[in-house]
Amino acid sequence: MTNEIHCATASVAATFDLGRVAHLTAAPASSSDLPALVRRYRSARSAVVVQALQTWLHRAGAELPAPERRGIALGTETGAGPDIDEFLDESIRRGDHLVNPALFPMTVHNAAAGNAAIAAQCRGPSVVVSAGTDSVWSALDTARALLVDGSADIVFVGGFESQRLSDGSTGTVAAFIALSTDPAALGDSHLAPLAAQLHRAGVAAGPAAAQPGPSKRGDGGGVAALVGFANTFAPQPVAAGTAEDVAGTADGAVGVSDAVAAGAVAR
Repeated sequence: MTNEIHCATASVAATFDLGRVAHLTAAPASSSDLPALVRRYRSARSAVVVQALQTWLHRAGAELPAPERRGIALGTETGAGPDIDEFLDESIRRGDHLVNPALFPMTVHNAAAGNAAIAAQCRGPSVVVSAGTDSVWSALDTARALLVDGSADIVFVGGFESQRLSDGSTGTVAAFIALSTDPAALGDSHLAPLAAQLHRAGVAAGPAAAQPGPSKRGDGGGVAALVGFANTFAPQPVAAGTAEDVAGTADGAVGVSDAVAAGAVAR
């Protein structure tokens, strides 16, 4: 074990077709398990986040530190917005006294992180960051800080975002990597020292110089940034770009595919 922070390859899960993401990052998790997870959690956000983390754990096959030494740091621009909308829509449609009570716990922004922590037996720090389109990168800084101050031995870090698709439905995507000062804790998914990987991807290794500005909810900026984050932690990271290059498309799935095809890393 060293004091140098190491990173792992990304795992990705989504409720919609991510097109060409698979050949640039870890192959997206199969969607076959998602219906059961959505029924269990009553939220596509929690289902996708849990699936992305479980996929990472399966691929890594690592011997993890004790549950108390496992942390989670998630970044999200859109957060629980779709779950809040669903809760309010049902309240208006059926009346307050008939709203499904299982919907309410999912309306807080840290619900998905909490469910992922339970699924992965993480009893250490659990942090959710909302900082505009740079949320996932702010979560990376948070995870790095948790390791530096000794609050955790491994931190699962990533994000989740939702976007309205052209057919009127809402698509959700989640991505996870892991950071640790012990490369063995990252198992088969160990990639490289974090600073070296960020340098290879053309991303500054220091604290994120995030300047989150106002963005129209669902404009695709958060999704593009999350795809860029996942691409950064591929064995062959793509060249750096900007979220604005791929944001604002009419369909979330198209926006993600175009971002990957163009080799964009949102930062």
